[in-house]
Amino acid sequence: MVKTQIVVGLCGALLCVSPLFAGEFHVKDFGAVGDGRTDDGPAIRRAVAAAAASAPGAKVVFENKRYRLARAELEYHIDLVGVTGLTLEGHGAELINNPWNNLVKLEDCDDVTVRGFVFDCDPLPFTQGVITGVDAGAGTFLLKIQDGYDNPVEVYRRIGKQSPDWGWGACFDPVERRRKDGAAMHFYLEDVSEQPGGLLRVKLAEKNRMNAGELQPGDRFVVTLKYGGHGANIAVVRSANCHLENNTFYTAKFGMTHGLFDNRGRIFINNVKITYKPGSDRLVTTPKDGFHCKHNAVGPVIENGHYEGLMDDSINISVCPYWVRQDLGDNRYLIAELQFLPRVGDRLMAYRPKPGTITDGLTVTAIEPQPAPEGMQGRWAVVTLNKPIPDPGLHTGGNLFPGGVDKLDFTGLYNTDASGRDYIVRGNTFGPQRRHAVMARTSGGLIEDNIINGVGGCGVTLCNEIGSFYEGPLPSDTIIRNNTFTDTFFNSIDIYVKGRGAVAHNITITGNHVTGWHTSPMNRQSAAAISMRNVNGAVIRDNTIGPAAAQADNSQPLRLENCTDIEQSGNEIRADPSR
Repeated sequence: MVKTQIVVGLCGALLCVSPLFAGEFHVKDFGAVGDGRTDDGPAIRRAVAAAAASAPGAKVVFENKRYRLARAELEYHIDLVGVTGLTLEGHGAELINNPWNNLVKLEDCDDVTVRGFVFDCDPLPFTQGVITGVDAGAGTFLLKIQDGYDNPVEVYRRIGKQSPDWGWGACFDPVERRRKDGAAMHFYLEDVSEQPGGLLRVKLAEKNRMNAGELQPGDRFVVTLKYGGHGANIAVVRSANCHLENNTFYTAKFGMTHGLFDNRGRIFINNVKITYKPGSDRLVTTPKDGFHCKHNAVGPVIENGHYEGLMDDSINISVCPYWVRQDLGDNRYLIAELQFLPRVGDRLMAYRPKPGTITDGLTVTAIEPQPAPEGMQGRWAVVTLNKPIPDPGLHTGGNLFPGGVDKLDFTGLYNTDASGRDYIVRGNTFGPQRRHAVMARTSGGLIEDNIINGVGGCGVTLCNEIGSFYEGPLPSDTIIRNNTFTDTFFNSIDIYVKGRGAVAHNITITGNHVTGWHTSPMNRQSAAAISMRNVNGAVIRDNTIGPAAAQADNSQPLRLENCTDIEQSGNEIRADPSR
């Protein structure tokens, strides 16, 4: 829709009709009301469709109003495929989503911008309450739901889930809005049932019953609520040069807040906030990761953001392996992965953790997609490589993802050309949240000028992972500089590699200020400001460290284990807090 400017003469004659703001599509012109009550989803989608048809150069324009998005029979309210040159301009508009649908998906897009929105959810995708009693022997506790928050049993009864997946929750400090120090990072739940007096009896899953004694009356507890649907609230898939700017999340439906998947070019995130809704007493913001970045040819640029209250990592950059299912001879292998396949020309690294064999320099020369076998999920293909994989361990099980210890003897092919390398995380502030601020498992990263304060895990952790999700490949060629770390629950900077025969390479840690790190007394390893394990080649220079908040007998400023070629110079250790 093109707005027009009509000029009328003194005698009322029409003199001219000229375009005004050509290419702007205002959602109000398509029926959006913005009163916070009306379902504006259909009107917004009409405006977006019209603008997409006129792109490049089109813009969807919102007003600074509250637009409600009711549940709809679609995965994403706004689903853009193959669009180039489009802007969604929020002007501070608040989009009140429901806990079923995701918000925006950009697929095979180029130069698309989503800017200037505030996102919230009604009803909330979590509930919270106060623990009133604990039976550590039975692995149960009693929970009183806080006024203004939903009874999870009633929620699942109302939406018709007879046997809900209770998922997991987290324990929070009785007073401060942060994960409780000394309690497990999270608790898997087996069941929740109603009890007399308006209480709920929460039974921990078997794997967490040993942690029941860490809970105490007066502690607060958050239970996530899974209404339905999958995917990320904002997803960018197989796209390039897309921008997410000046957006704020108060909460999001259960799922990743942002998912960046299989992108072939840069995705730029600037001045995005995940923060508590002003005036609310919510203990958390979004129920999973802030930015889950998987299988991208190049990593994102994430700058000038503010992230707090998340239930999982703020930033996770990694790739999962293609499992080798069959050796067909002539360098041809049947592979499978849950979501992604390689492209011709991609470079792979084969890793079999249990014997500790790594084969670099593998290149995909041909790929033949295959149907998934009956009863199996995922993406399957026969790939031809430029050279053989020595002694491959074949994945013979039925479970592709997540992992298990059986996969330690299987060969995984890590796509180093789709691992999110060369990412940039710069100028952000990370506040208290359940887990890590930045977790990256790839090469070429730059992490600089960030403020990381009170996170419930590590400030920055560069690592691989085996035994569970098998995220990788291996961290290398990464710079961590000029960041400020205070009051991290675990090691402020933690660099390590798991598995036989695998190491991290070429890590530079310089100009950082680290203080107040601590750890649970139950942690088997001492806390450290900077911890490295299985690293070959690192520079640790001109950092200021200390003092710690951990117990003196359970803390050290720098810990190196099985590390070689480590250069240390100019670091200042301040054990005395008065210095």
